Amino acid sequence: MGGKRRGYTAVELLMSIAVLAIGVSGIIAMQKVAVASNRSSKNLAIATEIAQAWQEQLAADSVLWNYPSPQNPATDRNETEWLGTVGGGWFRPLPAVAPAQRPFGPAFDALGNPVTDSAALAQAHFCTHIRLSWLRPEGPDGNGLIRTEVRVFWLREGGGGHVVDAPVCSDTAAATVDAEPTRYHWVYLTSAVKQNPPNG
Repeated sequence: MGGKRRGYTAVELLMSIAVLAIGVSGIIAMQKVAVASNRSSKNLAIATEIAQAWQEQLAADSVLWNYPSPQNPATDRNETEWLGTVGGGWFRPLPAVAPAQRPFGPAFDALGNPVTDSAALAQAHFCTHIRLSWLRPEGPDGNGLIRTEVRVFWLREGGGGHVVDAPVCSDTAAATVDAEPTRYHWVYLTSAVKQNPPNG
């Protein structure tokens, strides 16, 4: 005669379910961390691309900065779109031309595309501030040099839209962002642009 065959007791079954539940909860927690990390990495990459695009815009703007020079002693920085504000603090760079002519401003959506439509502006995910300062003042030698600092910021929780009852990029003053470091993430990028005096 064979021995008695035993099944699992209720206690053993409950213990195995508890071990399984602990393992599954650990996997779910790791998945949440991975998703948050991926979202943070994506935002950082997009914000860096936006900052680089802004540096390129400022470099393109400096092509119009030709004077003062030996040929013309008057400055023409006021003919540029943004370089005329050198020497101030952080500011939100509003385009001086219509969005149809240059669809590029301070606000960007979650994929890094420029947002110029006023209805979509309230849902912008990234916003830009710029600060310009002299490295070498302009003069008749044509060697003026401006430091260009770009700051792209977004909400820490990853959501666009409203911050303290104001859209993230329609009314967010630089002082507000500076005063609330726990609310925002930032990417800073610094470069320089040189005036382009005519030859001869």
